[in-house]
This record gives sequence, structure tokens and C-alpha cells, in this order.
Amino acid sequence: MAKDAGPGEAGGLVQAPGRRFVLEATGLEARAGFSLRDGALSNDSRIAAHARLPLDTLGRDGLLDTAGELPLAIRPLPEGGAAGRILLVLAHGGQEPDFHATLWLPPEVFAVLTRDLHAGRAGRLTVSATTSLWLDAAERDAPASRAVAWKLGRDDERGTAPARGLVERIEWSAAPPAPAPIAPPAPEDPEETVAEAVGRLNWSLKQIVLVLIFLMIIAALK
Repeated sequence: MAKDAGPGEAGGLVQAPGRRFVLEATGLEARAGFSLRDGALSNDSRIAAHARLPLDTLGRDGLLDTAGELPLAIRPLPEGGAAGRILLVLAHGGQEPDFHATLWLPPEVFAVLTRDLHAGRAGRLTVSATTSLWLDAAERDAPASRAVAWKLGRDDERGTAPARGLVERIEWSAAPPAPAPIAPPAPEDPEETVAEAVGRLNWSLKQIVLVLIFLMIIAALK
């Protein structure tokens, strides 16, 4: 894995435990199923979503690729010592060919999120966590309003190592309503053409002539 740069080592990678990694997810969808793990059938219920970094970027040490929209799997933690924490795992490769994330929730939090999802109250989710991701040394003390480039480190085989995080805050809300479609403007009355104006004038003249003829007939009958 990438090593922490010592004092004065410009261009090295460092970890920044004081900076929060923020991930936003939309399109939450409950999925149920079972899978075979270590020869035993286990519950594979989860919530699938599409995640992205609202401000920063996520890449890999020594490589130029960065994550765009990445799949997020939200799963319940098994009962045990870690069940009182919310954990985040960020990785590249393995079962997924690209960047992907997994959010592990305590069973009671997962149950509330699932309930709110079915009730239409969980369309957008945000997590803020401290992680083992890496930053360029020059970005360690960057202000929170400035975007930084997070990186996955390398493992002993020089492959990409996953990063782990402890979620300090999680919140969700209903998805914002879709914008109402803009009604097309009412068609304006077409401008009167010259031919139509002449035709209308001729009709008026005909009406006048008919009235005069009718008056002449009345006068002739007297």
C-alpha cells in the first residue's frame, strides 16, 4: 500500500483523518435473495443504489481513472461486536469490474431504512465518514469547501487495496419531486394573409351591396 510521506516529501500520499469523505446515493431499490457462502445458504437481502461524490473525486494510486457513478450496496451487519457501528467499504475490482461501495448498517438501522424506502421516504441518502483513503500531501490541509482527489492505495501485490471507513453521519429523505413538465406555449393566431384580407373585404362589400339592393326593392314596391 502507498506509504505516508514524511515531512517535506512533496508529492507523497498521506491519510487525512480530520477530513470527511462524503458520498451521496439515489435510486434506492430494495432487493431480496439468498446466496451460497462457504457451503451454506445465507440471506442476501440488500438495498441497491447509485452513488457519487458530490464534491471530491475518487481514483487509484498511480492510475488516472476516476469513479463517476458507482454502485452502492447497503447491507445489514451480522449480529456481533460491530453491529453498533456503520461501516463503509470502497473498492475497485473483485466481484465488480470497476469502483464500487458497500455500506454496512446495524440491523435496526437497516430495518428503518427499508421501511422508509417502501413508504417512499428514502429516495436520497448521504453518508459522511472518516476513511483510510489517501490524499496527495498538498491536499491534506485543504479547506472543506475545496475539492480533493481521494485515492485507493495499493496492496502488497501492487494491486488496488480497498479502503474502509467509519460513518459518523447518515441521513436520508424522500426523493425530490420530478419537475412538472413545461406546457408548450399556446399557439398564436396565424397572421392574416393578404389574400384573406382581400377576401374578407370582398365579403363586406357584398353584404353592403345586398343591403342596398334590398332597400331598392323596398322602395320600388312603395
